[in-house]
Amino acid sequence: MRYAMKSKVISLSVAVLLLAASAAVPMNAQKRSEPISVGMVALLAAPQNYNGKVIRTWGFLNLRSDDDGLFLHEEDLRIPLLKNSFKLDLTAEQEQQFKNLNLTYVILEGTMRSDGPDSSALTSGTITHITIVHGWAPYVPFETKKPQ
Repeated sequence: MRYAMKSKVISLSVAVLLLAASAAVPMNAQKRSEPISVGMVALLAAPQNYNGKVIRTWGFLNLRSDDDGLFLHEEDLRIPLLKNSFKLDLTAEQEQQFKNLNLTYVILEGTMRSDGPDSSALTSGTITHITIVHGWAPYVPFETKKPQ
């Protein structure tokens, strides 16, 4: 009787260990997560909530060799309201690749880096590891025809 009980306990222990080991493999496997789609207003209001996360957002692209940025609006660049922008960490190759999108609205994916909205930095943070920059046309309202 004791032998049968010990055998069952050992079998159960081995099964539990095998189950735990197989469950740990996917948890440790590195996978690319889908970016979080977040508007610039939400991103500017609480950039610390997205710190270290891959995000997708929309804004006005300004490429300058010394200071690339993504602004909430074109007007924020003209004034300039730097707290309504994020610095972009682009490579020289990326700057060349995206130069035809300069001074247009774009959709962008990358990793958010921020100390929060109260940071002493001029911008609201930096977007690094940028993987996608595509042109994006802002919404243009439908023109209603005037009655004749």
